[in-house]
Amino acid sequence: MTLGVDLVHLPTFTEQLEVAGSRLSQPGTIFSGRELRRAQAQARRKGDSWGTHLGAVWALKEAVIKAWSAALASRGEAPPLQPEEIVWSEIQVHHLEVGVPVLRIVGAMGEVCHQTLGENCQWQLSASHDGDYAIGVALLNSGGPSD
Repeated sequence: MTLGVDLVHLPTFTEQLEVAGSRLSQPGTIFSGRELRRAQAQARRKGDSWGTHLGAVWALKEAVIKAWSAALASRGEAPPLQPEEIVWSEIQVHHLEVGVPVLRIVGAMGEVCHQTLGENCQWQLSASHDGDYAIGVALLNSGGPSD
C-alpha cells in the first residue's frame, strides 16, 4: 500500500481559479466538466465558494500522483510521465451519492496507470476542507508483491 497526501491553501487556489482565462476553470484542462459542475452545485447548496470544493478535488488529484509515484519508486521505477505530460482532467474524482469520493483514471492516463500499476489496483480517497485549507488523501493498493 502507498499513501499520497496533499494540502491546498484555498484562498490562493480560489484566487487562481477566478483569474480571467484561467486553465483551472476551463473544462477538460485540469478538471472535467463533471468535476466543475459538482463544485459549483456544492457551493450553491452550502452557500460558500466553489473554490473550496474544487480545491479539495485538486488536493485529491495531487495525492493520487504522489501515491502513484511513490508506488513506482518503491519498486525502483521512475515515474512514467514528466509533470508537464500529466493530463489532469483524465484523473477524475467522482462522488457516490453519499458524497464519498471515488477515483476514475481514463484515457491515456488510464492506459499508463494500468501499464505501470497493473489492472487490479484499488484506490481509496478521502478529502476534507476547513477554514483556509483542503486536504486530499489517496491510498493505493496495487496488488503487487510488496503490498
